[in-house]
Amino acid sequence: MSKNIKELILEGFQKMDLNILDVLLDDNKTYQDARKEVFLEKISDAFLTFKENGDTHLIMLPGTCKSGICPNRGSLGYSFIGNKSKKHIDLIFRELDNNITDIFHCNEFETNDKSLTKKNRIKIDIQDDEKLVNEHNPDYLIEIRQYRLAYNELYRNQDIIIDKTIYIPWLKKHNKLYKSICILFTSQGDTENFYWLYFRIKGMSEHLKHNDSAKEAFDRFQQINEHDEKQLLKWLTEYEDLGQELTLFMYDGLNYQNPEETEYFIVNDLKIATSDFEHIARFKFIMNEYYYAMLEKYNTFSQEQIIQYANSDSEMSDCITSLTYHLNKRGGISFVGSTS
Repeated sequence: MSKNIKELILEGFQKMDLNILDVLLDDNKTYQDARKEVFLEKISDAFLTFKENGDTHLIMLPGTCKSGICPNRGSLGYSFIGNKSKKHIDLIFRELDNNITDIFHCNEFETNDKSLTKKNRIKIDIQDDEKLVNEHNPDYLIEIRQYRLAYNELYRNQDIIIDKTIYIPWLKKHNKLYKSICILFTSQGDTENFYWLYFRIKGMSEHLKHNDSAKEAFDRFQQINEHDEKQLLKWLTEYEDLGQELTLFMYDGLNYQNPEETEYFIVNDLKIATSDFEHIARFKFIMNEYYYAMLEKYNTFSQEQIIQYANSDSEMSDCITSLTYHLNKRGGISFVGSTS
């Protein structure tokens, strides 16, 4: 029974036969957004790396893209593994009627068979200036225009201070467009500009869900005597989880102690109103002011243990920075000030 084009192309990869691929791949199609000849140059370099490492053929294992940010998630492909070196290239194949219509390198590829060891991925890295921008493709032009318009829609406010009444609706409006982007294959320009703007504004805005809790924590702090160590430790451990949630709330130009003195802080060259985050900033200042000093004071790990747990995937890695853990290990807050 004769083989179809798809089977022959896959065989060409296994045999590292560039001539077969040159004949079978379509001259009029792009592969990983590049002309066929550019794509095959990258494949040729990969084949040379395999051969220089003693490989005579590639073992083909099926699998899928497991990326959480790429629209190719769940797409089928193959890992081609050197029979000697165990180096590998991982490729997603798009197909139609037993023919290959596109090929992409995959950074988050998992094979169905885990029994064969793989070492050192060989990347098929096509630079932005090597990609083919098909200016005659109306779908491409419409897609790029969407990213540009979405980006400019928020950036037209660059000279004013914007608050959540502006950026929250913008995030909701363009959420679907953002999710459609695979940043692994995104070239510089309108698509990438929009992606990173959305990513950073989204990350910043997600802190707003902690605003009420931060206000409650700040108000509670006003009611305690911070010089009474037991009261302070009780407050710190009660709001420890909130502090962890706000670890990444770090922005230059923001006065955390007195946020009302700062009208705005900068995210991606945009002026974000501090008023949206005043409670969060105050809570963050207090937590930073006391938490790490108490953590250092009551730490129960040796330096060797800290290094060991920091480099492990065990639950103990989270305990390193947990004041609650160390206090409980010492007997709880009640032991503080005890002379026993």
